[in-house]
Amino acid sequence: MDRRGLLKGALAGAVAVPAAGLLAAPPASAAPAPFDVLIGDVNSGRIHLFDRNKPFTDRNVKWSLNPAGSGHPMEHRFRATDGDGEILLAVTGTSTTGTASIYRRRDKKLLWSASVKNYPHSIERARGTGVVVVAGRSHGSGGGAATGGSLHVFRPTNSHASSLVRAGSPIPFHQAHGLLWDPRLERMWVSGGKRLTAYRIVTTAGSAKLVEDTARRLDVFTRAHDLQPDHQRPGRLLVTDTYGVYAVDKASMTRTRLHSRRYVKSYVRHSSGEQMWTGAIEGGNVFGTEYVHFNVSGVARAREGAVIYKARLDTTAYA
Repeated sequence: MDRRGLLKGALAGAVAVPAAGLLAAPPASAAPAPFDVLIGDVNSGRIHLFDRNKPFTDRNVKWSLNPAGSGHPMEHRFRATDGDGEILLAVTGTSTTGTASIYRRRDKKLLWSASVKNYPHSIERARGTGVVVVAGRSHGSGGGAATGGSLHVFRPTNSHASSLVRAGSPIPFHQAHGLLWDPRLERMWVSGGKRLTAYRIVTTAGSAKLVEDTARRLDVFTRAHDLQPDHQRPGRLLVTDTYGVYAVDKASMTRTRLHSRRYVKSYVRHSSGEQMWTGAIEGGNVFGTEYVHFNVSGVARAREGAVIYKARLDTTAYA
């Protein structure tokens, strides 16, 4: 196990933290929560689906895809639609270019793709309007210190993903990294650089645009990275940055540090309370390791030979 990478700190509402700094395992009689995990492997460029309770080996792959475009698989999430059924949203890219794509889950048919002229790190779809947003950090090298970044907006012209077209010019957003649609507030949350903020999506018959809800802006992060829901507490968001993992209360827009572990690349809490995360280590690959960690059960699943950037729950739920 990559013990150098285990999270430290307490998660409010979860189990207590023992002296060693690791989240305690549940009682022996409690079976680990059953759910599937979607991972992106930077080494192979592929996306794989696994049962979290089985080894992440070839024989246990439940679904797999080599997404459109060259480069690293930076985002992969399932969503439900009326026109196309369940779909996979994906982005791949390098420091100079990227591709956003949508696939029908049942037969892996490519429904739509578009190039973006920076390094895409996330893609999200707004339920109801069908508007798709892609977040890309700065063009070129430099990592978190580089300037630039933008949001790319695409609108549908009918009920199918294949009808998506660009909706105006990219919107500047420094180091745009994370996206999450919030159906309760009807807002698109975006994280990147020092900022977490929310946008309303305003549509007409022939347009779609993002309008920032400045009352929901926080400028308190250091290179904000991943953005996910807390499936056990839907009133808050889970945000990672270079120096830790945080919960943001959506009503008060206050931030609480959950963990002090650096370089967490993805983090989410399942409805069972299980915490799943991936992360890089000092001196290692900047994208991550071969492990997906599950804190409550104390398990780390390795995909041998892989570098796992993000792990996502197999769910179409936004929160």
